[in-house]
Amino acid sequence: MQFVKETAPHIKRKDNLMWMLLNVIIGLAPVCIWAWVAYPLSALRIFPLALATCVLCEFLFILIVKKSVKEFKIENILSSIITGMIYSLCLPTELGFASGTGYFVVVAGAAIGIVLGKLVFGGLGNNIFNPAALGMIVVRLFWGGISGNAAGTAGIIDSTITSGATALGVLDITTVPLFDLLLGRIPGSLGETFHLAILVGLVYLLVTKTIDWKVLVSYLGTFCVLVLTAGVVLQIKGGAFFGQYALYQLLSGGVLFGAVYMITDPVTGPVGDPARVLFGAFAGVVTVAIRLLAGTEGVGFSILFANMIAPVLNYPQWSSSRWKKWHFITAGVLAGVALLIVIVPLAMK
Repeated sequence: MQFVKETAPHIKRKDNLMWMLLNVIIGLAPVCIWAWVAYPLSALRIFPLALATCVLCEFLFILIVKKSVKEFKIENILSSIITGMIYSLCLPTELGFASGTGYFVVVAGAAIGIVLGKLVFGGLGNNIFNPAALGMIVVRLFWGGISGNAAGTAGIIDSTITSGATALGVLDITTVPLFDLLLGRIPGSLGETFHLAILVGLVYLLVTKTIDWKVLVSYLGTFCVLVLTAGVVLQIKGGAFFGQYALYQLLSGGVLFGAVYMITDPVTGPVGDPARVLFGAFAGVVTVAIRLLAGTEGVGFSILFANMIAPVLNYPQWSSSRWKKWHFITAGVLAGVALLIVIVPLAMK
């Protein structure tokens, strides 16, 4: 028997990696177009810097490690472009560009994300972390306070809709313009707010089978079930209608954007249908937990935490293309923990 060793992503397709990467770029195009139309000045400041930084880091890595310019192939360019595009769309529209700090922030976040999230693991196909998510988290942790909008839509959860430190302190979400949330008529990140553009990209990625629908459905399904449960508890306690609360949670922040363009990354996810379902469900639980308990956006953190457990789900003795006993046990434990995270804090509040 001959064993063939190849790097991720492992895909069964008629096309190749280059066309898969091109499809991702095309799927990102509607959101990028919206960003340039809605925030032309911010897009002009962020996109060129982020893309140039990612491509340059990739080029220097190839030059240093493989010592040949010829090894810098089209796949390396397309992969770094995708990282730069997603990272750019995750950034807030104002980063303190008036003082010049914003330019440094964009470059630093992109460099840290692609170097520590991808290149240190060996480059294309070897990384365990989503580099765009890592870069976004670095920016929001270290430079989140440089402008009033730097926290993205998480700031809306804290200041407009809630009182106190957490998203559980909902006063009256009936005043939240859900239609405006759908159309992106709110402050926030460069590309996370216009959900119609994200849905257009989603349709293209699904039709071309560029992303795995199982991870997407598992992530969004888990998220929706948990926020609906939270909404029911809040309504019982005299809060807003649970359906409206759930829609607000779904349409605010970067849940849909992360579900379509980040959690579905085949390189940083596990192999096998049961593992992919558990992977998406775990990320959904972490997203809701951070939102409800910490009162801030949890998408980026949930993706990085899910990336960390992907190697465990890929462990040869556990990984399988069919559901086994340990998969069901893991799913049950995860469901129980998730419900406790949602119900107990709300009931005690």
